[in-house]
Amino acid sequence: MSRRSGCSNFRMSEDVLNGKNQDMTTPSRDERFLGHIREAVRERRKGSHAIFDFSATVGENYESKRYGLMVTWALRDPFFPLSLFEKHYMGPSAETGLKTAALAQQLALFCRMFIRIRTDIDRYFHNSDVTCIDLDGDGDQDVFRDQWCSLCGVCCQLTGTVPDPPRPVRYPGYWYAWLAGDGPVLQKFCPFLFELPRKALYFCAIHHVKPETCRAYGREDCLKNHPGMARV
Repeated sequence: MSRRSGCSNFRMSEDVLNGKNQDMTTPSRDERFLGHIREAVRERRKGSHAIFDFSATVGENYESKRYGLMVTWALRDPFFPLSLFEKHYMGPSAETGLKTAALAQQLALFCRMFIRIRTDIDRYFHNSDVTCIDLDGDGDQDVFRDQWCSLCGVCCQLTGTVPDPPRPVRYPGYWYAWLAGDGPVLQKFCPFLFELPRKALYFCAIHHVKPETCRAYGREDCLKNHPGMARV
């Protein structure tokens, strides 16, 4: 999916496209789309079954059935980092039609990345072994934490890192580009940063095989760069 095609597969409000005045008492299609994403974030945090309906509603905004199903599937995944997408991509400037279409494009592309990463993690490294969370499990599983990291995810909200895997690990080819921030989206957080919505925790989906640069980031770096985030 190209950047251009992602944008064209979102149904934008005709009034916004044509510059016509809208009835300000009735939410536009674009406003409803943004509202559905925010509602999906809230439902995921509550662990509500309503997330299945909101995910489908978001997906229905895409003219392409393929893209719509892809977005729906990703939003229903227990580890999809939707709250990070909301935080980094849904500021006040996204409230107009054209900006909303660009946002929808970014969401579709990010969902595509997430699904591909999810598939290849299990294919190459196995879901139950590659990180501190069982990726075959659900979002309510217990998290074993015996070190300083609080799983806040702040240090992973960056535009890219050095993709240097630990020896003798070799990544799928495209991982090198995506870790470096050279993926199909305007990266604002690592695409390998997954979420446990009900626990408000974030974790590296490839923790046991993550880049050496990430491994070298320790407690002292956290204390210096993100005061108050490390566990005492």
